[in-house]
Amino acid sequence: MTCTVDARGEMRTVRDFPGGGRAVALTRRHRNAEVEVEVEVTSQTLDEPGLRRLLNTLHPLSNTELEKLMREKKIDHRL
Repeated sequence: MTCTVDARGEMRTVRDFPGGGRAVALTRRHRNAEVEVEVEVTSQTLDEPGLRRLLNTLHPLSNTELEKLMREKKIDHRL
């Protein structure tokens, strides 16, 4: 596993899997929250630049968006 942090504080973690696969995770602070997105590099659906574009779409949730995500159990709250 390797981990690097760029000048803006975004952390990039790369995990190599037996057999040659790897996963890339990007972690970014957004206001008072920390957001992490991860993808297997072999995936055809999203690559590292795609992860960065996804992180760039971060915005404060409306009450309606928050309620929907909580109902769908798509929010992982960790302390």
